[in-house]
Amino acid sequence: MSLISVCSESVMQNLQPFTNRSLKSSGQLNFSDPKAVMQLTKTLLKLDFGLETDLPDDRLCPPVPNRHNYILWLKELMDSTSYNYHGRKLSGLDVGTGASCIYPLLGSAQRPWNFIGTDIDAKNISYAQKNVKLNGLDDRIRIVARKPSDSLIPLDDLGLGSIDFVMTNPPFYLSEDEMISSAKQKARPPHSACTGAPVEMVCEGGEVAFVGRILAESLVLRDRVQWYTSMFGKVSSAEAFVESLRQNGIDNYAITEFIQGNKTRRWAIGWSFGPMRPSQDAARGIKVTTWKKLLPAAVEVDLCTSPSHQGVGPLADRVAQTVGALELLSWEWEPQKLRGIGRARENVWSRAWRRKKLREEKTGSTHERLTTNTVGLVALSDFRKRRAEVIEQQEREAREIAVALSGTGGTGVSTPDRSLTGTPNNASDNNNSEAERHAAKRKKKRRAKALVSFGEDEGEGDDGEDVSPAPPAKVKAGKAAASEQDDAAAATRNSDRDKKPTSKFTANASVGVVPRALTKAALRREAAERDALRKEFLVLQTAVKATEIAIPFVFYDGTNVPGGVVRVKKGDFAWVVLDKSRKVGAELGVGGEKSANARREWARVGVDDLILVRGSIIIPHHYEIYFFIVNKTNGPGRRRLFDYSAEAPPAVKAKGEANVKPADPLSAPAKGTPKDLPDISTLEGASDDPTFTKVVDRRWYERNKHIYPASVWQEFDPEKDYQSEIRRDPGGNAFFFSK
Repeated sequence: MSLISVCSESVMQNLQPFTNRSLKSSGQLNFSDPKAVMQLTKTLLKLDFGLETDLPDDRLCPPVPNRHNYILWLKELMDSTSYNYHGRKLSGLDVGTGASCIYPLLGSAQRPWNFIGTDIDAKNISYAQKNVKLNGLDDRIRIVARKPSDSLIPLDDLGLGSIDFVMTNPPFYLSEDEMISSAKQKARPPHSACTGAPVEMVCEGGEVAFVGRILAESLVLRDRVQWYTSMFGKVSSAEAFVESLRQNGIDNYAITEFIQGNKTRRWAIGWSFGPMRPSQDAARGIKVTTWKKLLPAAVEVDLCTSPSHQGVGPLADRVAQTVGALELLSWEWEPQKLRGIGRARENVWSRAWRRKKLREEKTGSTHERLTTNTVGLVALSDFRKRRAEVIEQQEREAREIAVALSGTGGTGVSTPDRSLTGTPNNASDNNNSEAERHAAKRKKKRRAKALVSFGEDEGEGDDGEDVSPAPPAKVKAGKAAASEQDDAAAATRNSDRDKKPTSKFTANASVGVVPRALTKAALRREAAERDALRKEFLVLQTAVKATEIAIPFVFYDGTNVPGGVVRVKKGDFAWVVLDKSRKVGAELGVGGEKSANARREWARVGVDDLILVRGSIIIPHHYEIYFFIVNKTNGPGRRRLFDYSAEAPPAVKAKGEANVKPADPLSAPAKGTPKDLPDISTLEGASDDPTFTKVVDRRWYERNKHIYPASVWQEFDPEKDYQSEIRRDPGGNAFFFSK
């Protein structure tokens, strides 16, 4: 492409001194001329961003498109991991800002961001400060000189409690020899002149070691920085660094690829210790097929879409229907913002999950079918034949479901399994006649099974027709009738002994009591009784789960910090208790004596950053309080983990199922006045010991779990008997107070 065709008149005026010697015959800029490349960078910064720059001849001249791509990716990363508005003020740290100070300049020109740029080279520091002053950004960009031995993220040295992001473009090469040999190994000369000094391009250990230092410091600072990011010049370095993230248990990371034209490629990786995941575009910005092993887990799935001309209403209805069909632990919808947050135990939105659910609904288990279809059978041969029929039917239905799900030719039209029917796939006379012969053969082989009868047996026909069982002899009431029947049986016993039995069914002598005949009416009656009991239990269970209780608690960080009392329902999950406790901590400003920004720090704390400890048992987030109440779960010392009543309130017991309305995921919660709620001091559990319930920062626990009392805390295991447990220290020695 011709340079003249893509540059405006003002650009060409700035490049006019270089056109004679720096333009090729094709009209392209000669990128091997360092001065022309430098002037192009200055011109683009001035034209597109309104930035004035002064660049030295012996330092790196940054390509504007590449650096701008980094800023664009960083904006998407920050915007998608915060509920705040996108144009908010952020503070960032540019490690190795260079003489151009290009990242702080580009970021400040597009967003109200503040930057701190660090560097170890005096010349880079001087030019960076000059470029900041040229653009009047002294109040938003601060340049700090550092030493090679200093930490790369000096928050404490700078007097900062936290910042929003860290960015860096690290030195690529291990040594100057590697830099020279790398240039010699290229088949063609470089496309652009490189004016970088060794201090900018060489680092002991290369870019992997440099970014590894940032990773090591991030493991200490953790969420004092929301996002740590770095650019990589080699894909092998990016692969090695992703492996380092996984080895350190970091799964919240993002990776992308910067492509400028078809010659230069760079990669960028960011990682965070916060709970919010970035958008799909920011986290998985490279091809899945090529870099599948590098990518983080997908966190976005398109469930439903709607044309814009139909408005928001139809889309909201579709969201309600789609999400309502998913088995979620919770679903919170904000109609004003059209935003919802759901929690699930597993992947319930994939096609594989839908197939699994449909298969379970259509087929059922073999055990359930056998239980239903073998009622009244006594002979083992009958049971075996009935079992074979059930398994054959189940396999046939499974094949039909698989065909229905897959369709034909990708058209979505399902075709039945005709291999098990009399209808051929190709309508021909020969096939029809053959199918009819097979159907007639199967029909002839099927014979009705005679039920168990204790009356006289009839002879079995030889013509292959169905044999119907003889009805059982009626037992007459009274002693006379019984004696006559006994005499008749005794008279024929000797004559029947020499005859060959005409029926293959005989009474099972091992059965002491004749099973009760289960008619269809009796089965329907039992099913109705079971259904009524089930509905009654569900009404009582719903009433118990809807009962409000009070849970006093303390915040624990080595000492008990008074917290308060939260109002929850017995059917709430453990994470609901933590969420309400978090809000109490933000209102009270807990930790204000240690940090002046306690309220802002509480606002950043998520439920995943907290753990709930009852006694010495850590309650997992996904457990309902009702689970511990109804099972009367005991912890160490035979103390109930949640000592609340499992009975429904008297006022709710009389209510029928008709009064229980299904939850609407799109409905907004009713805004009741304080008088609509009972006083929290009157709720069950309001007078409990608050120190029994501890709300603990997960980061504090990870640092101090080897110190008592955190050393004896253990996560709840439903299979474990805590009553008979002997508590031991990590060395296996029993505590003297373990009983």
